[in-house]
Amino acid sequence: MRHVLSALVNNTPGVTSRVSGLFRRRGYNIDSFIGSSTEDERFSRLTIVVRGDDIVIAQVISQLEKLEDIISIEDISPESMISKVLLIMKVKAEVKDRVGIIVVANACNARVIEMSSEYLILEALDTEDRISEMIEIFKPYGIIELVKTGVVAMKR
Repeated sequence: MRHVLSALVNNTPGVTSRVSGLFRRRGYNIDSFIGSSTEDERFSRLTIVVRGDDIVIAQVISQLEKLEDIISIEDISPESMISKVLLIMKVKAEVKDRVGIIVVANACNARVIEMSSEYLILEALDTEDRISEMIEIFKPYGIIELVKTGVVAMKR
């Protein structure tokens, strides 16, 4: 089962290394790991997506709580969170296909952020599932390159 952990941590050098090291030492795979600043510069927020049953996740949380830089950590349930993923994707775009690609991008809530004679670069911010669907939709056009962030989540 997929879990989204949200940790408030001290904003100190090496904190992400110590947190990710705990996962490595325990043999847990991280699906996504995002660190970002908060409204208070003394703290950072880590959003960690990990798979495991409830017992494994409880063990992970217990181990994380023992780290001195952890202020708080929470397993956010899907129904009580808002989560997003950012996608930037370069798609082949011959002149004859360009209008169709833009129409499809608009339908996917994506926007064109750059254009050249050979490609369009699209940007989208949506849920993991919608981003995955969008990637599948654009495969037939020819995806040249793509990059996406991990999950950023917040409790409602």
